[in-house]
Amino acid sequence: MPDKPGADIQHELERAIFLSLYNSGKQRFLRLLSIALIAGKHGLRGLLYVWPLTLLIFVDLPGYWAWLKLILVTLALAAWLRFVYRSVKEDYSRFVQDRILQPSKLFRVL
Repeated sequence: MPDKPGADIQHELERAIFLSLYNSGKQRFLRLLSIALIAGKHGLRGLLYVWPLTLLIFVDLPGYWAWLKLILVTLALAAWLRFVYRSVKEDYSRFVQDRILQPSKLFRVL
């Protein structure tokens, strides 16, 4: 995988045209929007995996068991963040990275 966008393009004119399109304001906005869509998708999906631990916030435990609730909620948050980070990173590299995005095809990331 190349480090810079367009690094795999051999012809200089093609690379210059690609980079001018890739670095435009519209493409930056579309990349930010696609990251938000991907993060929202995986954020909601991640809640499905950790919702039982998240519901422990509402369980009324005796005072000396409150630390257990805090630990379980912390584990749920850590699991959710790990799931979301990894999933967003994978989808970003699959759908967005080093590509010229079109607004009409933006929702394919969902």
